[in-house]
Amino acid sequence: MTELLRPPADRDLPPGRAERMRHDLLRATRERPRHTRRWLAAAVATGLTLVAAGTVVAHVRDEPGMQVLAMGPGELDGTLRRAAQECLEWAGRDSGPRVPLALGDLAVSARQGDRAAVLFLSGAGYAACDFDLGGRESSGGVNSGPWAHRDWLPGPVQRLSLSSSEADGGAVAALGRVSGRVHRLVLEHGDGRTTVARLRDGTFGIVTATADVRPDAQLVSYDAAGHEIDRRPLFPLPGRAEQCWTDPAGAVVYGTLGGTCRPAERWSRY
Repeated sequence: MTELLRPPADRDLPPGRAERMRHDLLRATRERPRHTRRWLAAAVATGLTLVAAGTVVAHVRDEPGMQVLAMGPGELDGTLRRAAQECLEWAGRDSGPRVPLALGDLAVSARQGDRAAVLFLSGAGYAACDFDLGGRESSGGVNSGPWAHRDWLPGPVQRLSLSSSEADGGAVAALGRVSGRVHRLVLEHGDGRTTVARLRDGTFGIVTATADVRPDAQLVSYDAAGHEIDRRPLFPLPGRAEQCWTDPAGAVVYGTLGGTCRPAERWSRY
């Protein structure tokens, strides 16, 4: 099983300890003498990632083969910063309705080698981009727009961006939203391997270290007690009817009315 930069859960730390850890680590990277900062850079480059309160604090060097997942603009390495800036440019040129977004709206970004994905969220809408950064010019795609239903999710998980190195498989990067019920999200590759998503503030990020994800891969959600609460295909299945999701008043917020609808789940980031 691949544990993707998985830090200790906040709930396992004494009250206030997580925040003090984050403050001390940030202060150390800013205030220590230059030779100490070089040691920190070397440590991160060899796989020692400083974490506190569930957040990646620093990625000092940009290693092409390194698996990186960041959760905010202050945590970006050079490659992810380039991807984030290009995503904002692409979203600004998108032919659909435009959503005002800035670098400070970055929710999650992921990179494996030359492949990257970034997700911006605001109260008005979102932009999700995937990239191949291996050439002289970036290639990829953007999905952006205002929220159709900002406060509701189609069940515990909503995928907003998905890219793969092959048609329905290979190496995968996925970004999206989760409800408050989700305490653990796992991508089952379909071959026995798994990749654990990084969760923070109602968002998730997944980037696989291997290119073995199969077309029957699934996203599996677990609650705080470790019980499975949702299982759904990572890739859309041909010929499968679209699921219907309704709010508490019975109004359809996702999918189309027909058959048995399931309850949409509230998203409370904003």
